[in-house]
Amino acid sequence: MLIMLFASCGTDISKKAISGIAMEKFQQSFERLPTQVLTIEEIMKKWPPKSGSPAPGPVARKREKSIPGVFIDKGKYIASASKRDAVKAGKIGDTEVSGLKITAEGGNLGGVYVRGEGSDYTISDATIELVGDVSDMGGVTAGAAADDHGSLTLKNVNITVSGKSRNTVSSTNNSTVKVYNSTLIDHGAPFELVPLDDPSLSGASKYLEIQGNSRTTITMQNSKSFFYDSTIIGDGWGALSTDAGGEFVYMEANNCKVKTIKSGYGAYADLLCHDTFNNCDFDVASMAIVIAGVGDATFSDTKAKCGTYFALMHCVTGSPTEVGTLNVTGGEISCKKPAVLIRSHNADINFDGVKLTTESGILIKSMVNPDPNATPTEGKKVYGVHATLKDMEVAGDIIHEDRARIMSVDLKSATLKGAIQNVFVTMDTSSKWFASADSSVTFVGSINGAQIDAPKGVTITAAAGESGTYTLQSGGTLILKVS
Repeated sequence: MLIMLFASCGTDISKKAISGIAMEKFQQSFERLPTQVLTIEEIMKKWPPKSGSPAPGPVARKREKSIPGVFIDKGKYIASASKRDAVKAGKIGDTEVSGLKITAEGGNLGGVYVRGEGSDYTISDATIELVGDVSDMGGVTAGAAADDHGSLTLKNVNITVSGKSRNTVSSTNNSTVKVYNSTLIDHGAPFELVPLDDPSLSGASKYLEIQGNSRTTITMQNSKSFFYDSTIIGDGWGALSTDAGGEFVYMEANNCKVKTIKSGYGAYADLLCHDTFNNCDFDVASMAIVIAGVGDATFSDTKAKCGTYFALMHCVTGSPTEVGTLNVTGGEISCKKPAVLIRSHNADINFDGVKLTTESGILIKSMVNPDPNATPTEGKKVYGVHATLKDMEVAGDIIHEDRARIMSVDLKSATLKGAIQNVFVTMDTSSKWFASADSSVTFVGSINGAQIDAPKGVTITAAAGESGTYTLQSGGTLILKVS
């Protein structure tokens, strides 16, 4: 039986109800503002690219005419616009092809390109291999692409590409791609890893902490991509990618294996892009997901092994009212750096019933974004960062260092062991917090003293609705100060 220690004032903290600040006051501090999203034109005007730097979004297409092995336009196979000598096997029809084999080398050569309303094409039991650097993303030079309101379905297809900016699969301009039981491998162009603090790194490589030169898949411009029971592998940069969302991009993966080998993220939810992952297995050299601006990612029963973070959230060349969203239910996640790193971004973060471990000892950390393209928030009213931990036992610190916004953590049937710095804390009656190091928090609502503990030598300083100093069950000190 545990021996309860008493506070210096003679009050048993385990039986005391601590009065935090009023919920109404907290909610006023955490007001969600109407979201304003900048257009590409507004972004370019506010943050013009430096001389020699590419503009945001897709890179301009090469002047050399790109040619796919199979060109489908508005539901018809166009032989005259296809690189027929790249097709080694398969009978090509207007709506489908089976047993296709394409082998092509050259920066202007692609695989299967499907475009136009009325195009609904299926590739079955196929092999596509492409080699050569390209200067654009998606479209004609991808292994398999849907464009301009086209629809494309892949069943049991193996696509391997090599070369700078090559994509295995792309969906662009109001199109839809569905991939079943397939393997997509992107080697990109050969590259050597350099230390992340190397001065040669710049731009996204420096601030996203990733290296490489190609994305295995790409979904852009009001398009959708679905992946089922498939394997998606990239040597570097990224595997499942989104970009230039337009008004809405949706990407979904079910029962898939996602891997980056040397560097790079598993998936990206860019501005106005929405990602969903069900029963997937991530084994990534860097982070599982990057979320930018008004992007969101939902993980259900996902297993993730991450070389850096589980999630990196940032807002660049955008609006200070944008809020990124991360929802994770079930599954098992391990990472070497903080599980979630937020760089100058408003965020809703929800972990529910997740087995979560991090070698860094930090669960969630916010910081000021050093990226020169970071969205300015100085002096502006912003939403902040709100994290919820539900139905889980987890160890790690929660640290808030971005003074431009506030952070809160809500414990719901959760047990947290770790320090909490500069955070508003809400707890339901079935939650507990054991502070493993000195902490500075603001309590919101009523909290029972028995829900809070710390070892001897550790002090929790809390803004609350009352003042007092107490000794906690394991010998730590709780100092309450009226807020």
